[in-house]
Amino acid sequence: MLGVLSFSLALSGAPQTVEPYPLLRLDTLVPPVTDTHRENPVEFVERGATDDLSWTSPVVELAAKADMRWTAVSVAFNWVWITDDRSRRPIWFARLRARHNRGTIERFADSRQCPAVQEALDRIAGLPALTPRVPALPDPLGPATEIDSGGGYLHDNTYRIRMRGRFDGVAWSDRIEITANSGSPVAPVVGDTLAQLLPCWTETAPPRQ
Repeated sequence: MLGVLSFSLALSGAPQTVEPYPLLRLDTLVPPVTDTHRENPVEFVERGATDDLSWTSPVVELAAKADMRWTAVSVAFNWVWITDDRSRRPIWFARLRARHNRGTIERFADSRQCPAVQEALDRIAGLPALTPRVPALPDPLGPATEIDSGGGYLHDNTYRIRMRGRFDGVAWSDRIEITANSGSPVAPVVGDTLAQLLPCWTETAPPRQ
């Protein structure tokens, strides 16, 4: 079995080619977050990329987290087999997990009723090519310590795309993870997807076939 290689590209360190994406209030891009029965809302949302979605783990996850505010969103995508009139075909489903303050929510979207599901995946496919850049050493004349923001961007939203590799019948290829801020091409992919999917979310989970 091939090992899984996960790497993170801080796109904000690359030359800026787009205007910074507007800072979004993530809680306004999801249905009302009112469920308060979960003991650990943080873990519930962070597992959005790994918890099974109709028997198998998600293929792609879009995520966003607000700095200095207790808000985070995960949208996971997976294909599901559907049987209609003796035919069997795969369709895309999306699962939303979000937390705001102490509340959480989980909802689903079906690509048959919501074209925005496929459009979100097309946005990911349309991202520009990424070139990994090794960070430079700290300035010897600079401050002795640096602020660690826990992997996020201070006073900004952190956007993330996780993508599972292809399965060749024996093993999965390498996984890719991209983390960026509002100045990267990742930000509009996540933000526009949340806005388009907002009217699509329902409580109907994908079938387990």
